[in-house]
Amino acid sequence: MKLEFKDALKFDFSNLSLKQQDFDLIKDKIKNAWKNIKEIRQGKILAHGEPALFMGLPYQDKEKINKINSWAKDVKENYDTVVSLGIGGSYLGNKTLQDALAHPYYNECKEARAGWPKIYFAGDNLDPYRLNALLDIIDIKSTKFIIISKSGGTVEPMSSFAVILDRIKKANGNIKKQITAITDESKGLLREMVNKYGWDSFIVPDGIGGRWTVLSEVGLVTAAAAGINIEELLLGAKKMDELCQNENVFKNPAFLYAASVYILYKNKNKNITVIMPYSNSLKSVGDWYVQLLAESLGKKIDKNNKVVNEGRTPIPALGTTDMHAQTQQHIEGANIRSLTFIGIEDFKENDIIIPEVFNDYKGIAFIGKMKMSKILSAAMLSNEMSLAEAGRPNCNIKLPELNAFYLGQLLYFFEMATAFEGELLNVNSYDQPGVEAYKKIMKKILL
Repeated sequence: MKLEFKDALKFDFSNLSLKQQDFDLIKDKIKNAWKNIKEIRQGKILAHGEPALFMGLPYQDKEKINKINSWAKDVKENYDTVVSLGIGGSYLGNKTLQDALAHPYYNECKEARAGWPKIYFAGDNLDPYRLNALLDIIDIKSTKFIIISKSGGTVEPMSSFAVILDRIKKANGNIKKQITAITDESKGLLREMVNKYGWDSFIVPDGIGGRWTVLSEVGLVTAAAAGINIEELLLGAKKMDELCQNENVFKNPAFLYAASVYILYKNKNKNITVIMPYSNSLKSVGDWYVQLLAESLGKKIDKNNKVVNEGRTPIPALGTTDMHAQTQQHIEGANIRSLTFIGIEDFKENDIIIPEVFNDYKGIAFIGKMKMSKILSAAMLSNEMSLAEAGRPNCNIKLPELNAFYLGQLLYFFEMATAFEGELLNVNSYDQPGVEAYKKIMKKILL
């Protein structure tokens, strides 16, 4: 099962070793899932009291994009550093965009930044050592701080934010100008602060939970501050959305992926999924997908209020690094996992030709004159083939090159695939009662 489209990602699901009869066994579930997705797109299925509206994000109006870009231009002209404070999707999604689309050593490489500010992420943990270390290396008065919280009541980022506010005051900084908030449009503690201090603000949209917000203002604002082309990111997502509107499961990449991993999970005992990009720039995609899958599909009850305890367990990995750490278990350990590899076909001007400095050493001389990307690609292919020979299901997704357009496609593909899989499992993909449970207990302990 290979899918190729013009100006799009390439999908090879051949090594999942599924047959037509596997799909025939769940044809009624596939039909119902498609019906539900169409209704979700129309805003008809409610989740935690709101429509699940992430499918509208690729189609945001130009006025909103212009506002973000105008804000980013002002930041570029007036600040040396940006610190983004958020947790969950407000951290993972933003860091994914930065890691994938900015220079790998963006903060250290002035030429790569081309005048844009350094970008740091915080608020995702309650680690005082790490926060103090960040404060050691930034100049408070020349830093723009972005606080992201829909309610303003999330303990982790708000704890760091309290420290930041105190430091700005003690440094005689400008509380009004140095803060930008991304929060609810009209309510919540953080919105109250926006109204009190007159901070710049953007909106955490209703009907879109944190793990689905990477293509909303939540992710786009921080990306724009690093000079990332957010219009191209959304165009890529739009392209993928168009591909995902084909009712034929074998011509719809996200639906085919979702149906395949559902079959492997429910009918073939593959309850662990490994997401393994072959590029350090895409490592954070795996971390982001872990939250998306785990929080969306790891549910105790289904939509009929039946106890099901559903959800595959996602594990992030990195090729080739983790071929030396996890592959032994993947090939010879318990056969309970499927693997998804992500590769880049063309590294463009970033590719490197290996110098012929080992010609006198037969065991390694063969790498001379090879492109490093060719060796990387061979490593991914060898992993796929060895797993397939051992009867271990795996598939790959390939980006023609790494840019905003194709990254937008990749992120939206995983969002749509997760939404489809949730409908096949008959769970609410848009709430997170388990997370809310720990938050309530944590606040009781602290009060």
